[in-house]
Amino acid sequence: MPSTNSRSAIYRWATAQRQLTIFAGVAAALPAAYAFRSAFGSGPGSFLLLVTLGVVVPTAYDEYWPAYDRAGAAVAWILVACAVAATAFVACYLVGTEAAGLGPTPSAAVAFLLTDLGGVALLAARRRARA
Repeated sequence: MPSTNSRSAIYRWATAQRQLTIFAGVAAALPAAYAFRSAFGSGPGSFLLLVTLGVVVPTAYDEYWPAYDRAGAAVAWILVACAVAATAFVACYLVGTEAAGLGPTPSAAVAFLLTDLGGVALLAARRRARA
């Protein structure tokens, strides 16, 4: 009897919207970080992109966006937000390395801060405007 209760509790936990958004963020982050590392050879950049997509994007959804009725819509939001965040991160990284002449690590740090803080600031402003 306890194993059935444990299985059902694990199933409820794994299929909760919050967990699904985290799983989706991590699922998007892993190949994106690998692709970034392959394209630019930056270990710190790929790690910071991994953190951005796997941690910051799902947390931003939980903190700043109203929960959807359907988990599929929440997962879709995460995937779109990951695509936007990855694009912003890579653009900031390229501006830092190519235009500003920074090294890979400082460029990655600046890209991380601009992408994450900028995204959270936009979501917070949106929430304030709707309140």
